[in-house]
Amino acid sequence: MRRTRSVSLSALVLGAVLGLAAGCEPIDPDSGGNPPPLSNRVCYQHSDCTGNACCGEGTNPTHVQDGPDCSNVRCTNNCPADGLDCGRCVVFCRDSRCEAACQG
Repeated sequence: MRRTRSVSLSALVLGAVLGLAAGCEPIDPDSGGNPPPLSNRVCYQHSDCTGNACCGEGTNPTHVQDGPDCSNVRCTNNCPADGLDCGRCVVFCRDSRCEAACQG
């Protein structure tokens, strides 16, 4: 039983190391060039935050209460290069404020 546990732990550690080595580069929320938030509302979880436009076309993070109502919007899969939600940025709640961490 002890050998099985050490083999499983070794496989887990090796998988984590290889996954980090082959994964995407990390997003640094303090790297600068991140769009400023548009809302000062307090957020408690990541789902409290969104972009300021529907369909991935937002350019700044904001609280969902200040964001657009996208329930009746039909998206065209058109994704602007500087949009938040089209893979360039991640909108999240940090220190009770909505922020975005962006690459490139």
